Amino acid sequence: MKKILASLMMVGLIFCLGGCNVPWMKQKTEKTKAAKVIQADKVEGTMKGMKLKVGVSNDMAPFSYYDSEQKKITGFDIDLLDKLSEYLGFEYELYPMNMKKLEQKIKNKELDLAIAGISITDERQREFSFTDTYYETYLQIVVRKDSQITDRKEITEKKVGVVEGTSSAQYAEDYLSEDNKITYYKNITKVWNDLEKGTIDATIYDTTGIQNYMQEHADNTNLSVLNEQLNSEESNYGIMFVKGYKYLDQFNVALQVLNNDGTYQKFKEQWIKTKE
Repeated sequence: MKKILASLMMVGLIFCLGGCNVPWMKQKTEKTKAAKVIQADKVEGTMKGMKLKVGVSNDMAPFSYYDSEQKKITGFDIDLLDKLSEYLGFEYELYPMNMKKLEQKIKNKELDLAIAGISITDERQREFSFTDTYYETYLQIVVRKDSQITDRKEITEKKVGVVEGTSSAQYAEDYLSEDNKITYYKNITKVWNDLEKGTIDATIYDTTGIQNYMQEHADNTNLSVLNEQLNSEESNYGIMFVKGYKYLDQFNVALQVLNNDGTYQKFKEQWIKTKE
């Protein structure tokens, strides 16, 4: 990787932030931000000597989750974070917690950043700064195989379970009928368990996480995924910081470097084993 990066620097690699059309990062996270040009060789190593407190999830497979066999937090996001650390020069310590706590800790400046499959919603952008999108996704509805529910309209007056503090919970609150009985959970594992047992009638969740669960439980699940794609405009993932974070541009440049040298695609092929 270092040889590739060195070659890129020799030709004076330049990135345009905030106003350029980057194919793999379509969502604009700073809508009013003026275009800004930064040379990659001016960014590499600029955070050397810094130790960052990083909020992650222990229940967001395949992006950030606790692996009981390895006895550590792992996933797509963790590998991506490790390469960002290598490129920018910072060290980091992981702090696993649920989404609601992640937001609180970032607001209170108890964490420097959070990377845990965090959707860039309009509401969050009013309170936090985000990198450009590093993964595009959307929400889907999951029900039991014996359910009569076939589309979103039919979950009216049904018991819907969601993980608190997530874009799925926000979608449920904003778009579902007032007659819906929303049940909030601390983590997605409990949602899956209750849906399998029939304690709730449906859940709304990110499609990649859904596909990961369905693949791992293909032989014994009672669940079925509805085809409808929901909330794609506010589901894409970005790294979250306190509003106005000083090193946001450096992270965006580093993400683009990892995309250009093939590192991002390698991680995607390794971790995202389900269809998109």
